[in-house]
Amino acid sequence: MHGYLEMHQDIHCRNGGTPFPYSYTCKHMRMTRYCNFTPQLAKPRQRSVRINGLATCLRLEEVYWRIIEEIARQESVTVGKLISRWALEIDLTQEAICNFTGFVRIICVTQLLDRKHPIDLDLIDPDVSVGQLG
Repeated sequence: MHGYLEMHQDIHCRNGGTPFPYSYTCKHMRMTRYCNFTPQLAKPRQRSVRINGLATCLRLEEVYWRIIEEIARQESVTVGKLISRWALEIDLTQEAICNFTGFVRIICVTQLLDRKHPIDLDLIDPDVSVGQLG
């Protein structure tokens, strides 16, 4: 057990519970509602992109790259062209952005929440079926 599981078991024991076996914690984690995804999706990946003609690198978690790739595919543009559109849109509003990668993450989330781009979750995380998401 690592990190969260150790902390969870420690709290459980301090509250009078007995330590639960490793098999219970593994089974318990698979049954979670909010953490049911492939850990690979949380790993950051740095990628070179051209944003409005300027070469730069963005470091985002894998899940965001997959969302961006799917939105770009649906709009028939490259990832660089899509991110360039987003950067241009914020430039036109004359708002200052201190954290561009944070801005990109927020766009990904709002695109999903607004359902502007229907994204098949099986494409984002093929190891987890939609039925497992609760």
